[in-house]
Amino acid sequence: MVTTIWILKWFIALLFTFTGSNKVILPKTKLLDIGMKGLIGLDEKQIKVAGFLEVLGALGLILPALLNIYPAISVVAAFCLGLTMIVAGRIHYKLKLSIIPNIAAFVICILIAYWELV
Repeated sequence: MVTTIWILKWFIALLFTFTGSNKVILPKTKLLDIGMKGLIGLDEKQIKVAGFLEVLGALGLILPALLNIYPAISVVAAFCLGLTMIVAGRIHYKLKLSIIPNIAAFVICILIAYWELV
């Protein structure tokens, strides 16, 4: 079970690191061009903040448990990333985009948080 948790943690951490770093680095027009249509209603500053928080959440998911320093932060990070997927799913739903990836990421984040608590 521990191996499964770590695989899911790394998967979600890489996913949020990739999307978050793209939001921090790339301009909005480029993000829309590469398919991040859910960002259409946000301004540049909101996109940068969301990207920074995604990268921070990914770090919070992996580093505390890996270094064994306040491992409960991993639970909080997983829960917060799951909440992020609720917001993203709502935005995608309003824009008539697929919410399947949001649901999948949400379920994985909540499973990680649950398994870390048990």
